Amino acid sequence: MTPTTTTVTCSAGGSGSLTVPAGVTSGQVTLKGAGGGPSTDGMPGGKGAQVEAVLAVTPGATLNADVGSQGATAPGYPGYGGTGGGLVAVTTSGGAPLLSAGSGGGAGGPAVGTPQFPSTPTYPGTPGGDSASAGSPGNGPNGAGAGGAGTASAGGAGGAGGAGYSPGPGSHNGSPGSFPNAAGGAFSDNFYQPAGGGGSGGAGYASGGAGGSGGQDYVPGGYVGGGGGGGGGGSSLVSNTMPGSPSSITNGVNAGDGSIVFVFTNPQADIDVDVTATPHLGILVPYLTYTMTARNNGPDGVTSATLTVPLPSGASATNLSSGCTAGAGTVRCTYGSITNGASTAKSFRIPLSLLSLGHVSVTATRTTSAPNDPNPANDSATATCTVISVVLVTCP
Repeated sequence: MTPTTTTVTCSAGGSGSLTVPAGVTSGQVTLKGAGGGPSTDGMPGGKGAQVEAVLAVTPGATLNADVGSQGATAPGYPGYGGTGGGLVAVTTSGGAPLLSAGSGGGAGGPAVGTPQFPSTPTYPGTPGGDSASAGSPGNGPNGAGAGGAGTASAGGAGGAGGAGYSPGPGSHNGSPGSFPNAAGGAFSDNFYQPAGGGGSGGAGYASGGAGGSGGQDYVPGGYVGGGGGGGGGGSSLVSNTMPGSPSSITNGVNAGDGSIVFVFTNPQADIDVDVTATPHLGILVPYLTYTMTARNNGPDGVTSATLTVPLPSGASATNLSSGCTAGAGTVRCTYGSITNGASTAKSFRIPLSLLSLGHVSVTATRTTSAPNDPNPANDSATATCTVISVVLVTCP
């Protein structure tokens, strides 16, 4: 019995939605946060997290998926840093967060000298922070502060710009990250200034912050500072998971684009039907007791089932178990939850005075069940008795 699976892969570059397949109540979901973008001198951005969890879902429900791309290097100025990795998250149709994987922060830009003053010191860029980690401060005497990591309750703080910046303090600080499941802090542009721009904060739960740009000296003897690295996306969110199911919050493992993979397994439960007959003889009220057993061979649990038994001609049923009804020559018994490997039995009686002499056969058949039963070969069973008289009956 091989369960039927539906796999949905969401690649980087946008957002979309999917519908949970019919009958499915859980799904294995793997998210990879996007890596941060490198700086112009090749300093790498931070790496995103990988999250694996079994998500509780409702058949037919809509899930939204946002899959961000790896951050990019800002074009143009040679001291620019990288942008943070994009948002990678799963939400409900109403936007409520369910799962997210933190993305990496962008690298801080290098400090560079000018062609007019080649003796100006040059300082390399700084790495972006991995998911759930702050970036690194910019290099050099006027290096900028790092962007902070997002957390489970707030976006990361923006890093402070390096000293000696003009036109004034605060104007080159990195911006804080948003919360929840939103963008990391924006890129801090520090074009043609001696001090480095502050790294931006990572978003709470998800996106990485951008790295700040490095300073560029344009006066003889000046000192420049590198940009601060962007903070990594905040603590990854794992919500609405199946009770007792394993999940895992691994940071700093993915340097490329983000991705989300859903694997939905259609639940299956094989019901093995058995029916037995036992004679109860005597001169007062002799009868046959029929017992119908529904055994769950798995692999999943049975939530409901119905077994149906047509009665022999002229017969009627008495002493029915709870959940069984008789009418129009048929007994129907409904079964509730049956765990994998367990069984449930229900019974009824037929007075022997209502049965014809000779062979009497009664067949029980599974007519409905949930979830799907993949094996119809064992869905029915028959018990045959030989009635010689009301005081002599054999049921092998």
